[in-house]
Amino acid sequence: MLPAAALAAALTLTPVAAHATPDPSTGPAATVLPPAATADPGPCPPLTRLRPRDFGDPADLDNPHQPLPPGTEITLQAVANDGGALLPHLVTITATDLVKNIDGVWARVLWQRDWRDGAAVESALVFQAQDDHGNVWQLGEYPELVENELPAGAPGTWIAGVAGARAGIVVPGDPDRDEPPYLRAEAPAIGLLRCGLVIRTSADEVCAPAICYDDVLIVEEFSPLLAPPVRRSYVPGIGLVAAAQANSDGETLFLSGRRGLTVAERLAADWEAVQLEDRAYETSEVYAETVPLRFGAGDGDAAAVRRLMSDRLRH
Repeated sequence: MLPAAALAAALTLTPVAAHATPDPSTGPAATVLPPAATADPGPCPPLTRLRPRDFGDPADLDNPHQPLPPGTEITLQAVANDGGALLPHLVTITATDLVKNIDGVWARVLWQRDWRDGAAVESALVFQAQDDHGNVWQLGEYPELVENELPAGAPGTWIAGVAGARAGIVVPGDPDRDEPPYLRAEAPAIGLLRCGLVIRTSADEVCAPAICYDDVLIVEEFSPLLAPPVRRSYVPGIGLVAAAQANSDGETLFLSGRRGLTVAERLAADWEAVQLEDRAYETSEVYAETVPLRFGAGDGDAAAVRRLMSDRLRH
């Protein structure tokens, strides 16, 4: 777990659109939580249709509000909304070199891990793609639970186009406050419905424990089936900097690190994703409907990773 000093140092490594340190007496979450949830908890239609022909280079996630090229890792540190104490909760998200075809679209494979009290409690494959208008879509997820360092199933698995599940937009390419709530994800078979609502397109004074940002996109994720909503803050050129539960006894995940991985680290992340997929095929009827992962990265380090991964993929 990062101590407060280390967290502050990590946050200051991302200075774009950032400025002075906030007043800690106000509580860290207050600055990323405009008063109360404003989204009407009703049905949320898709912002636009998912059409494979609109995805010219779908695995290239370069939306300014969520840039995730292969080999990027971000770390989020939890802070208590009440009092601002660091909590024993970390989330890491890694953009792998792998892609997967879901509902006719090649999606980038993200490997997401959730750590509590120093132990992993979830290891997930998350599938995102970007259309030609800059919209970042989520097309599915395989969230494997971990108990005592062993896999414990993934009842929350959903894949767009399977069992009535539908993809939705995570980050709009052209955010508009006048847009009504829109679909982020739907999977009726597991009772999943996530909606999004653009709260602010260019907010100032959005603060973490050690840094403040301007020009911030704030999107509220809510569900008619669950509470409380979560407000996500995105900074151009950086991406997600905060995910705040809209209740005083909840927590806020703040960006504490963003880095590029070495070739060895990329290979390790890709291999973990492949092993997750192998278990997914064995345990999930929904996942069994999908085609295998493929290598899909073209940056300078990708060739070395591809050679090392060539004998580990199913295809």
